[in-house]
Amino acid sequence: MSTMTQLILNGQVALPQTSWDKYRCYPSILNQQVEMISGRLVEEVRGIVQMIEYSYDYMGNDLMRSVLGILRSGTSFPVAYLPDEGDELVSGIFLCTSITQPTFAFSRAGVGYWHNFGFTLREVRPHA
Repeated sequence: MSTMTQLILNGQVALPQTSWDKYRCYPSILNQQVEMISGRLVEEVRGIVQMIEYSYDYMGNDLMRSVLGILRSGTSFPVAYLPDEGDELVSGIFLCTSITQPTFAFSRAGVGYWHNFGFTLREVRPHA
């Protein structure tokens, strides 16, 4: 069984393929509700951003530390991702909006493995 690349962070860190509803990539409308002077509520649509949700059960020390370094940097970074509307990787600039902090699960041959790790990315700039 061959695997598919779903996500590459910062042009160098390829994440392992995840399955069973643990990878989600979708367009999201970026909008804001504005209350007019008259009291009427309107919605201003600013564009569309891509959202990526990823989680993985067990990840080794080296990969976990590389990924966390990128996600916790607080800066935007390039991402190659598999969109829900295509079969080829697409590139964009993203920020991490949330992290499910990993917990230490066990060690094998002196290597620590981390459990229940996940994160959400949001595209930095909206587009039409």
